[in-house]
Amino acid sequence: MDQGLLTQEELRTAYSSSIDPGEAARELIGQFGTVDAAAVLFFASPAVAGEPIARALVERFPAVPVIGCTSAGEFTERGTATGGVSAVVLPHGVVRRAAGALARLDAGVDAGIAAAVADVEGQLQLSLRDADPDRYIGLLLVDGMHGSEERVNEVLGNLAPLLSFVGGSAGDDLKFAKTEVFFGDASCDHGAILLVLDVAVPFTVIKTCSFEPTGTSFTITAADVPNRIVWELNGRPAAEVYAEAVQRTVDTLDSSVFTAHPLGLMIDGEPWIRSPQQVIEGRGVKFYCQILPGMDVDLMRATDLIGETRAVMRKAVADLDDAVSGAVVFNCILRRLEIDEKNWNDDFVAAIGGIRVAGFHTYGESWLGHINQTLTAVVFGR
Repeated sequence: MDQGLLTQEELRTAYSSSIDPGEAARELIGQFGTVDAAAVLFFASPAVAGEPIARALVERFPAVPVIGCTSAGEFTERGTATGGVSAVVLPHGVVRRAAGALARLDAGVDAGIAAAVADVEGQLQLSLRDADPDRYIGLLLVDGMHGSEERVNEVLGNLAPLLSFVGGSAGDDLKFAKTEVFFGDASCDHGAILLVLDVAVPFTVIKTCSFEPTGTSFTITAADVPNRIVWELNGRPAAEVYAEAVQRTVDTLDSSVFTAHPLGLMIDGEPWIRSPQQVIEGRGVKFYCQILPGMDVDLMRATDLIGETRAVMRKAVADLDDAVSGAVVFNCILRRLEIDEKNWNDDFVAAIGGIRVAGFHTYGESWLGHINQTLTAVVFGR
């Protein structure tokens, strides 16, 4: 559909494959068409300088929050790629008003998030603790290199216990060197962006991870929580216990094994995934997510990533009575690598398509906490 023909009840999505930020910004703005924006989000490969794109979007939409982050791949309903920029405008027909803030975390997560929450509350003239979760939703972008996501989500849960924050961790095209978040014309490589939306239409949050329990479970008996290292499972070296469970030896554990068999924290029959990253000193296993001592976790096996993504998107559309404006989507880099390996890119786009979508491949997903190998999204109705 021609973006210029969309109504004010529909999201505007855009994508540019240009690595020239000026050209990329012009292409995005051109694709948005005429729109009464309430907020703008963009997701840019580190190959494309994010600051000039942010400045151009702020100039085009001067009165609304403009937020973004670096990515590990970008997509819209029209395709998925790496090395470019995806973006979305949330119009006033969908969002009454939006308030955003940059939380700088280098002086402490608690202080940074508290200051950002206070900033957002001042803009909205509303305590987030009292915000109606059926009317307000939070979007969250966190830098992906400092391991702050768990504490960020915990502090937000304390300050706004009823409000959902959905989002993802910034990426850097698998370089694992530096990620950035953007708010207006400011950027930060150790921070988070909060965007709280006063939504004018029905909306729903979705999560899909495409795993099921194998029947093997473990108790975490020793862990270095801040560094996301599990030292013991069931009272024995974690690497040995995990290797036995997947019928491998410790020295043959690699990313392909870890991706196929993450651990899942089961809550009400649903898995919340913690993905292994590497073996540490031959004994421990470092994860992409914190796991606490005393937790019981299940060894998982993969199911149907494409089919379950399609099913959860279709259910969201049905829950909104088939009247959908679009969605903002956050998809794990480990899911993207599987999609790439199995040549499922067109299938993935088709699974999330049929509605306007913009998003990026992340270094971790957020909803009720920090998770891995998951797709999270907010789907907006009309």
